[in-house]
Amino acid sequence: MENFRIERLEINKIGAFEHLQMDFPKKIDPEKAEIHILTGENGTGKTTILTLLTGIVDNSNENFYRSRILTGETRFKVIYKDSQGDNDHFEWYANRLYNSPETLKLKKNITYPFVVNYAFFAYSNNRYFDLKNTTIQESTPYNPFKDAVNFNKPTDFKSFTDWILSTKTRALVAKANGNESEAQTYLSAIAAVEKAIAEITGQTIEFVLLSKPILHLALKVDGIELGFEVLPDGIKSMIIWMGDLLMRLENIYWIDQSRISIHQNFILFLDEIEVHLHPAWQRKILPVVQKLFKNAQIFISTHSPFVVGSVDGAWVHKLKKVGNYAVLDGEPVLSEDGKSFRRILDEIFGINELYGIAVENDLKQFREFRQKIMLGQEYDTQAFDKLVKHLASQSTELEQLMGMEINQLRRITQKTFI
Repeated sequence: MENFRIERLEINKIGAFEHLQMDFPKKIDPEKAEIHILTGENGTGKTTILTLLTGIVDNSNENFYRSRILTGETRFKVIYKDSQGDNDHFEWYANRLYNSPETLKLKKNITYPFVVNYAFFAYSNNRYFDLKNTTIQESTPYNPFKDAVNFNKPTDFKSFTDWILSTKTRALVAKANGNESEAQTYLSAIAAVEKAIAEITGQTIEFVLLSKPILHLALKVDGIELGFEVLPDGIKSMIIWMGDLLMRLENIYWIDQSRISIHQNFILFLDEIEVHLHPAWQRKILPVVQKLFKNAQIFISTHSPFVVGSVDGAWVHKLKKVGNYAVLDGEPVLSEDGKSFRRILDEIFGINELYGIAVENDLKQFREFRQKIMLGQEYDTQAFDKLVKHLASQSTELEQLMGMEINQLRRITQKTFI
């Protein structure tokens, strides 16, 4: 049985795009997730691309499509390979909708439970915990596909706590019956979340159930018990999407029961999930995700050079504005964790400046002075001296840079400066 995977997106006259064809090459390492990173300045359609891709399984996004119609020629097509290895597609037009037999089957699977061999999930940095009902009560039926591809829908805290309570209870019963292996199987998904966040943050993470004053869920960070409402935003954001995803994966009836839930075939859309993370954590999140969900196909948008430069073997799709429209800036390239962030900023994000805007303007003026001096042309010596002293006063780094520049001018011109 092959993995379901999206192979191409075609867009015509919708949102920031006039015409776009985006191909998604296969991964090169079978033991890691297939990752496609979308980069580009604001307004180049990264979120639009992610949302259009979810159209395969989510009818609710039609208002999103219609809000971005440019003409009657507006349409988009998602071409994919199903689990039987056959190619098919989903297509949406401004005035009509085409559903292949496969996508119709996916859209009809709205009554849970049913058996699947792949699934779709979407998260953005806007996701939050719905804390209206935080006490653990009698369980209600849970549908892991409900709102699964809604980027902004809050994560249901009650469902999350119910899942952890049920999982830990089953593990305790299995352990009491002498079945340690079964107990560890139950706890594997929770342990995966704890381990992933620990790898990213460098802190020990543990979900705990407490009985007083009422039965409730808490988190221990480096052994200190914290309520979810007071967690740091970075840890909270990772729990919200990663915990929700693991909960959904564990509650799905998979055709291939030999795979653990995190190794099932699914499509994951992540829209700027690094927003709340410190750069040190941004460098770690994608490598952790890439190893954790090795059979997933992941599409992620980001503005972070730390995310792009953190992972090896992901496909980077760079978007840019040309006139009024967004286009692809070349073919997709494989990310390399051996590249410096300085080079990532230059090659992927088009930023080759090293300093703030004011300092860069001063350095530009300094280079103009230096050019005149090298050519033996007249220049304002007082203005030059003042500029050099000003730059040198900004930081130790700039002081050293100005020292080297002036020494070089002295050697070349045999003249004295400052």
